[in-house]
Amino acid sequence: MKKLLCSVITLLMSISAISAQRELGARPTETGGPLMFEQAVFDVQDYDISIAADPKTKSITGTTVMTARTVIPTNVIVLDLDMAFTISKLTDGVRDLKYERKAGKIWIWFPQSKQVGDVIKTSITYAGTPKEAPRPPWVGGFMWKKTPNGSDWISVALQNDGADLMFPCKDHPSDKPATASMHITVPDPLMGVGPGKYMGVRKNGDGTSVYSWRMTNPIANYSLVFNAAPYKVIEDKYKTEAGETMPIFFYILPESFEKGPRLIAEQKKYLAFYEKYLGPYPFRSQKVGIVETPHLGMEHSTAIAYGNQFKYNEDGTDWLLLHEFGHEYWANLVTASDWRDFWIHEGFQSYMDTLYTETLHGKEAYIKAMRARQRGFKNKQPVAPREPKIAYQVYMSEPDYLNSDGDIYGKGAYFLHTLRYLIGDTAFFKALRHMAYPTKEMEKLTDGRQERLVTTDDFLTIAEAESGMKLDWLFEMYLRQPKLPRLVTALPQDCASNCKMLLSWETPNNMPFPMPVDVVIGGKTQRVEMKDGRGSVTYTGALPVADPDGWILKAQ
Repeated sequence: MKKLLCSVITLLMSISAISAQRELGARPTETGGPLMFEQAVFDVQDYDISIAADPKTKSITGTTVMTARTVIPTNVIVLDLDMAFTISKLTDGVRDLKYERKAGKIWIWFPQSKQVGDVIKTSITYAGTPKEAPRPPWVGGFMWKKTPNGSDWISVALQNDGADLMFPCKDHPSDKPATASMHITVPDPLMGVGPGKYMGVRKNGDGTSVYSWRMTNPIANYSLVFNAAPYKVIEDKYKTEAGETMPIFFYILPESFEKGPRLIAEQKKYLAFYEKYLGPYPFRSQKVGIVETPHLGMEHSTAIAYGNQFKYNEDGTDWLLLHEFGHEYWANLVTASDWRDFWIHEGFQSYMDTLYTETLHGKEAYIKAMRARQRGFKNKQPVAPREPKIAYQVYMSEPDYLNSDGDIYGKGAYFLHTLRYLIGDTAFFKALRHMAYPTKEMEKLTDGRQERLVTTDDFLTIAEAESGMKLDWLFEMYLRQPKLPRLVTALPQDCASNCKMLLSWETPNNMPFPMPVDVVIGGKTQRVEMKDGRGSVTYTGALPVADPDGWILKAQ
């Protein structure tokens, strides 16, 4: 055991040393990045969050109780909390604890060292005026809005900025609490909506009420948010392929109430679509939840933020709900353990968006929609860099970090499109489903064990297993560096018959790229192998056309 602990300590110190110098604090809007040793030493089990929101002063007061287990002996831990908040009390539930605040971090000391397996408990009472979201949900924080009828409307979005803008936490994607509770105090007649199951409401007698929610599945920190408005509730049910029945709740403004049933009808179609390709909805022991919000949307688990104003495509699809709900799989069921693998959330889901187009309108519409994605690629940074990253570094573009880079969406989706071409539909769709649920047994679970943290290499392993092919070269080209390969074709001069077209791949830094190319000759498709990045095809008459449908992601 001692040897194992030493190895773990060495590994964690190496991870921390990725930075030139480990900082004692970080900017409060940073989330993720290299995990501090003092945060790696514990594993969060539960958050119990009590929060009271005052829309008149745009302020909050709260108490968060964190329960964790020690994985490495320590007498000090670090939590994240925005410096906008003042701490009035910090205890272990029994006694006051010594603490120090440094640049968005809380350093907490225990009177005696915690050993492996020991329970850590902190109770932190705090108050302040939280950051307002300047461009929600991409640049997040709190939103203090009014409904069309003039009622208060509160919303929170924290994915790129960190949950520490709302409550003290270990703000890193690698540590999802196994369970969480929220107790939301808001002025009447507002209803506070949170993740998980509704546990009831308590009237305080002072014009406020406390709404309680309990999530019994692991949940990302940025999903531990709330929305509040004079919501009405529309309830429906969905029956799964396995015969299970689960509830659907739509927390909707009174002004929108009549529009709700149509959106729920669409939601059922999306449930059937995802169930077909990925497996059962992972949080059916909790709820399917949709919450009308004053911002566009966000994939808050079991309480999807919806702000598309009931706008439908010509085919009846609400693109936003389709996308955000899909994140219940790609983000909430399967979670990137570091923001460097953020593309697993957004690229996989963007692919599912386009796959839904194929489901409705066929392969030609799918190909057209996928090719349209390529026009916005920036190709400035790797989609899946190897070094740890904060959310903004992979999601947003330099220098102002106000606009999305976009490549983790579209380029990530196109990579999956190319992978599908290379390994074929059977292997591809098996890999997709096994990325969501590695086994049939996991598909039956609803207690949280169905969830897992993943990396890009995990998907490489799955894709290779399902295809029987070595695919590291493919992942290196498209995900680990930014530039695209270029297909070069050469045609002979003045050739009448038995002509030969030469094909070759030009790659950045001469990277190996044995991508086969489909060539259409006289209306027939022939796959040209390119084992060393070169190939040829013989033709007579009309000129061959290489990759006519644009399956391969390449430079234009």
